Order: sequence, then structure tokens, then C-alpha cells
Amino acid sequence: MAYYTSVVISSGHGLYVRGASSPMLDEVDEARIVTDALASELSRRGVRVVTFHDDTSRDQSTNLRTITDAHNDEQRELDISVHFNAFEQVDHGMGVEVLYYSGSELAAELSAAIADASGLIDRGAKQRQDLYVLANTEEKCVLLEVCFCDSEEDVRLYREHFDEIIDALAFTISGEEGEMGRPERPPRPERPEPPDGVLFHAVGRMSHFGGPDDTGVSESEGLAFHHTINGHNQHLFLPIDATGGPG
Repeated sequence: MAYYTSVVISSGHGLYVRGASSPMLDEVDEARIVTDALASELSRRGVRVVTFHDDTSRDQSTNLRTITDAHNDEQRELDISVHFNAFEQVDHGMGVEVLYYSGSELAAELSAAIADASGLIDRGAKQRQDLYVLANTEEKCVLLEVCFCDSEEDVRLYREHFDEIIDALAFTISGEEGEMGRPERPPRPERPEPPDGVLFHAVGRMSHFGGPDDTGVSESEGLAFHHTINGHNQHLFLPIDATGGPG
């Protein structure tokens, strides 16, 4: 087992390039919580940590380059990218896995650490050489898929054992013991209940990808969501105010 004294941790996706989401958990919001909590706990154990959250990118390809550049701009021994998985909404457990480009040992240790601390199913280390951040960071890099955000059991275990997960990750990375329960979880954004009688209700930021302005996909692929307001989809958008604010 190798230990690390300098780490860069980034949260997956970005403020305007959203990741997976379910009624139970939003990947971007939660990845930022894990990133900051893990960084705080590693710092307590003597590890030099730099964190990064992408608050500027507006498309997927820029987001991936921005995150990767943030890692490569720092002197460090290890890169960590924090994500949450998704498949389909289920009530049973799906589990944790850690992705890597080369060298599976650390990825397997981190996956097992999360599983042992929380009771999540250990899906183990998975090699992925097609993922941009893993392929283009210059130091050893692992991508945490902490749990499935659309699994009720995963989300329950993750929330109940958040402190234990952070402690286990920090120990696996640093080799230093910590004090259980010390990481403070930042407040999670509240999600208001929909009004009575509403058929469809969504809250939060929306991003889209594809189309001719996104060089990360084919020009003919089209956008992933509506990009214009017309008479058929007006109900999906807020009114555009006189100041030109978001609709």
C-alpha cells in the first residue's frame, strides 16, 4: 500500500455541466460535498490538498479539459475525481466502484475502503482508458463512483455512513489515523415539495450538450434538451424577465 502526501481532488462535472441526478441525490452537489470533506480530513492528517470545482465551463468538452488542466497545473502525487454513478431508479443496492487508467491496486483499496465503512456493495476497481480525465492527467489518477444516486439503498447507506466513508478514504490515502466523526458535511440544498396537483415538477440547474457548438460530440447529434422556447414547450420554462434574466 502506497501513501500520498500531496493530492488534487476535483468534483465531477460542473456548475453548468450537470451530471447524474435523482429525486434522492444530485451528483454535482454531492461530489462537491465529498471533495471538500475529504480534503479537510486529509489536511488534518498532514496531506497537502488542492481542490477544484468547475464553475465556468458551459459544455462537456470544455469541462473535461478544465478539470484536467486544474490537476496538471499542480505539483502532486495523486489525482482524485469524485463522482456518483447512475443506472436506473431501484430500491436495492448497486454499490461503489473506483475507475483507473493503469495500476489497479489503489483503486481496489479505495473501493473496498468505502464498502467496508458503509455496507455498500464493493464493485471493485474498473479499468477505463476511454475517460478523458483518467487518460490525460499526468500523475496517478482514480475516479471514485461513491455510490449510485438512483439506488435508494445506496443513498441510505451513503448518508448514514458519510463520516465513516470520509475517514476510510482519508486513511487509505494518507496512512494516518483520524478522529471519527470530525468531518463536517456542508448543508445539502433543500428540495421543495411540488405543489398539489402538479403532474411534473423539476428543481435545479439545467445543462445541455450536443449540437454544432459542442465539439465533444457529433454536429448531427442534436441537443439533449430544448434550446428554444416555442408554443409547444412554454410550460417547461420560466418567463424571461425584463432584465434579461434566466428563463
